[in-house]
Amino acid sequence: MTGKLIVVLAAFYHVMATVAAMMAIFHFARALRGEENSHPFWRHVFNWGETHLWISGAILIGAGIYLSSLAEYLNNPKLWTKVSLVVLWAAASYAIRRSSRSASATRRNLLFGISSGSLLYGTFLGVAKPLAYGILPFPWFLAGFVATIVLCTLGVSRILPPLAPA
Repeated sequence: MTGKLIVVLAAFYHVMATVAAMMAIFHFARALRGEENSHPFWRHVFNWGETHLWISGAILIGAGIYLSSLAEYLNNPKLWTKVSLVVLWAAASYAIRRSSRSASATRRNLLFGISSGSLLYGTFLGVAKPLAYGILPFPWFLAGFVATIVLCTLGVSRILPPLAPA
């Protein structure tokens, strides 16, 4: 009972962190488009969304291992897809913070496409409980992730304006 309650609370925490992370991407895109110049207090809350996703994700994994066996929990292709997307998303987030204003439009769009695609696909995997434990093999999950990144990158390239010449 306690383990399941922890999962429920951690899942709610994870949903709230996902919303905050999505809002951070939205507001950063607005800043790149020149629609937002100041940094109000609530923006700092959104910027911590990624950190809270890591914390809540770790709690969910720990609770999942507690409720099942370690071997059973780690034998889930959906889990490894989520781990892969989190690692790629972390690298893209780091690159966005370091170079988004100086990056080429193509690189900027790819980084935002990876970031938004990771959040969207990760959210899908989070609610797609029936896909856990071998329903689909790992390569199929990765193919869906790549398709989501491609679609998000195309969408981002239409939303963000080209960079002004320096």
